[in-house]
Amino acid sequence: MAKRHQAESAPELPAPIWKRHAISIIESQIVRHPLLVQLRTIWRQLQGEREIWPYLVPLLVLVSIRTYRAERRKLRNQLS
Repeated sequence: MAKRHQAESAPELPAPIWKRHAISIIESQIVRHPLLVQLRTIWRQLQGEREIWPYLVPLLVLVSIRTYRAERRKLRNQLS
């Protein structure tokens, strides 16, 4: 049991310097553009819901198509 506890508490090795620099550059570029910050937030939330993707993705596609068609219909009615 003692060996198992020691193995679990072993510190993780730090990432290589090139990887830390790359992540830093990407993070700074994302912060410059508000849309990218929102997309990154959505992506992280979706990563937590990975097990329900087979249900979630088709639902999101259907909602997107329905919303798009409703907006087009509204715009078409305003123009006529």
